[in-house]
Amino acid sequence: MSSTFDIMVIGLGATGSAALYHLSKTGKKVGGIDQFRPPHAQGSSHGQSRIIRQAYHEDPLYVPFIKRAYTLWEEIEKNSGKPLFRKTGGLMLGSPNSRVIQGAEQSAQMHDIPYEYLSNQEIKTRFPAFKPGNDIVGVLEKNAGILFPEDCVEAHLTVAAANGAKILKNEKVLTINANSGFVEVVTNQGKYLVNEVIVATGAWISAFIPDLNLPLTVERQVLYWFKTTNHKIRVDNLPVYIWEYAPGKMFYGFPDLGDGLKVAHHHAGEITSPETLNRHISSEEIQSMKEVVSDYFHLNVDFNYGTVCMYTNTPDECFIIDYHPQHKNMIIASPCSGHGFKFASITGKLLSQLALDEKPELDISMFRINRFTK
Repeated sequence: MSSTFDIMVIGLGATGSAALYHLSKTGKKVGGIDQFRPPHAQGSSHGQSRIIRQAYHEDPLYVPFIKRAYTLWEEIEKNSGKPLFRKTGGLMLGSPNSRVIQGAEQSAQMHDIPYEYLSNQEIKTRFPAFKPGNDIVGVLEKNAGILFPEDCVEAHLTVAAANGAKILKNEKVLTINANSGFVEVVTNQGKYLVNEVIVATGAWISAFIPDLNLPLTVERQVLYWFKTTNHKIRVDNLPVYIWEYAPGKMFYGFPDLGDGLKVAHHHAGEITSPETLNRHISSEEIQSMKEVVSDYFHLNVDFNYGTVCMYTNTPDECFIIDYHPQHKNMIIASPCSGHGFKFASITGKLLSQLALDEKPELDISMFRINRFTK
């Protein structure tokens, strides 16, 4: 026996949970499905904290999206009654000519984002936990901070369910069959007939759209927490940070929220797949990251614990938010290339607008699928 929905969201991580929340406000019969029990630690939406920032060094075109994301995070925070964001400020560190410094300053100036340019000495004076070399400067964005990813996913799903959305957990989608009239979603527990489907399965997305042959890669990403008694890394004394220590090479992290200093490399992991992902963190990896902390912080630390997640990358590191080229009732959602969580509140909104056949409130042309097929 089949169940029917107006719109179904497949994958209930950061983007899918937000899409389901926005759709749940429309009065449509909507459902969401996940092979695990979200929020969970199997994909890309776990690890206690994510950076949110507006002075976007990657490209100033993202700034209107992140500004709108801030307002939508405030909305779901209010509607759920759960604190989801903490402002800490955000410090970009690098040489004056580095991408992270020049890009952050360009975005801030173009979009009137409050920031300070910090000299090397100002970094040392204001944030004595950092150990910058003499060529390092900083861009301090005042309104940057921390999102709590598991709480964000849970908040979106809780309010969506309260609005009447059907949430199906621990149910694995086997096939998605789209035609001009409806989409058939077959799972290990049943079959669903839906008018529109949003595919937001992160690292698993290629399995559901093999006909598009999208040039996506899945990258292993390790997050580390280090304990120290030094009060300089507490949340009131240290901002979130991104440090470009060599051209194109970065690590990032967070102040101590209770479990220690969090730090991770950005885009330095091995290519993998959800089925072959190595979730073991070796002693060699721990020692290597401990040496990074020693090189760039005035800290003596001990390893506390770590976790492994995944980046799902496009070649240009831009998102995908678009209809399937052959099936307008199938919408492909945002492999985010390691920088997408902060945008989930707005990407979910944009996906809901596509599913409702509404004009997206922001220009999503740079996220179109046809950039890979031209």
